[in-house]
Order: sequence, then C-alpha cells, then structure tokens
Amino acid sequence: MYKIYKQLIPAPLNENDPHWAKRQIWVAKLNSQDTIDEFETHQQAQQYMQQLIDADPTNRLYEIRQV
Repeated sequence: MYKIYKQLIPAPLNENDPHWAKRQIWVAKLNSQDTIDEFETHQQAQQYMQQLIDADPTNRLYEIRQV
C-alpha cells in the first residue's frame, strides 16, 4: 500500500531557515473534509498525487510513502 502525505503548512523550503522552522510536518488528512489517499501501486499513487498538485494553488508539497 502507498499513502499520499501532504505538507501541513504550504511553504517554500528555505535552506536558511532554522531546523524548527522548516515546516516539514506531513499529514494524511489536512482537515475533517479531506480524504486519506491510499493506493495499491506506486503508479496509482503517483498519478493521483499529480492531480492533487495540479489542483492546488498553494504550492503545497506532497510525498508518497509505502505503508
């Protein structure tokens, strides 16, 4: 199984930020209306993640993890 994780607070990665300010908090659900996105194959997860990226005006980062 593969799950898509979302950056909790969309922010550009700035290498000059201190470690505690990098905003690298990843969640499966952003809020109560959001869904947990799990897929059988990495390819399915990759395709859906691209749809999320294309539809997201915040430039939030997404990643796929094997669970």
